[in-house]
Amino acid sequence: MQPSSELPDIASLDGTPYDPATHPDRHRPAHARHALDDTEPGIPAPVLAAAAGVRKAMLVPVVTALAIGTIFVAVYLAAFHAPSARHQPLGIAASDTVAARTELALNSAAPDAYTFHRYADADAARRAIAHDEVPAALVKDAHGTRLLAAGAQGPSVVSSLATAATEAVGHPIPVSDVRPLAAGDARGLSAFYASFGVVLAGFLFAVSSYQIAPRLTLAARSVSMLVFAAASGVTVALIAHSGFGALPASFLTVAVVVGLLAWATAAATGVLLRLFGPLGMPVASVLLLILGNATSGGILPATYLPAWLSPLAELLAPSAAIRALRDAAYFDNAHLAGSLCSLIGWVVGCLALQYLLDRLAARRENGPSVVVATGAPAAALAGR
Repeated sequence: MQPSSELPDIASLDGTPYDPATHPDRHRPAHARHALDDTEPGIPAPVLAAAAGVRKAMLVPVVTALAIGTIFVAVYLAAFHAPSARHQPLGIAASDTVAARTELALNSAAPDAYTFHRYADADAARRAIAHDEVPAALVKDAHGTRLLAAGAQGPSVVSSLATAATEAVGHPIPVSDVRPLAAGDARGLSAFYASFGVVLAGFLFAVSSYQIAPRLTLAARSVSMLVFAAASGVTVALIAHSGFGALPASFLTVAVVVGLLAWATAAATGVLLRLFGPLGMPVASVLLLILGNATSGGILPATYLPAWLSPLAELLAPSAAIRALRDAAYFDNAHLAGSLCSLIGWVVGCLALQYLLDRLAARRENGPSVVVATGAPAAALAGR
């Protein structure tokens, strides 16, 4: 049942009707009086009545903002201040002797930094790079020693692998870019910027939706999220794909992936707000805006993240979206289907959880009346 927006008349001591706008202090608890002065004409009395006490109003925003800021700085510095590879895939197309010597040199310099994949020749290594099996492969054949690499993996990844290969071989080697970045994506960060913006927009959408209409039905809220997701997908595709050429996948693919990310973020934020109430906002900020974007792979792959942070790259929605955008743009849709399924799973899972929470809340509010309405007749129940 929707709460009434009208407040009943309350008689004052002299018998005249009580006007809460005239005497807002009488309309709220003693601890909250004078916490929010009516400095702006027209602030509704219920808003003034719900105001927190002065101490809480001063301290809670400080603590919340400081905590979120501290977590942001700590996570991003832990992840990117001195990244090092952990089980980073690296291909080798060379004789067994050369391959073994190279693997030994790399393992001695950085144990557990690389996972090696051997290929019969340069063509096999090139195909593996094109399908995102490995970001680079060291090749030694009749044409000499060289590193085949996918520039679309990002300059930082290619640079680190080239440095490692040079140290293992003992002399500088040329690098051949077999999957270069698009002209509009010179640093390979366009997918990350698009994802970060959409996650932020999805978070703000959910927060504003619950602030404006906290008791909106799930069906209406789902339609609103669908409209927001579709608009987000088309807008980002127009800007990043058509406008700047920064995401060279097809327009439809960019719109669908971005739309699903927007919907997944809005749905996840809504569930957290539903579960935790006022604490849902900082929880969603940490989980989606901080951890989600830090582990998305947009700056560096998960193989360069700390051990405690990298598992989140396999779970959170932003990493699935960035993987889908990059694979569609540069790697022949290698993992596109799996990434889309992950995003759809986030949307469906969050909506299902929201539905269950609403059902449980309705059952608690209705109490035994639900049993009478859906079970045996009331007379039969009374005669037991």
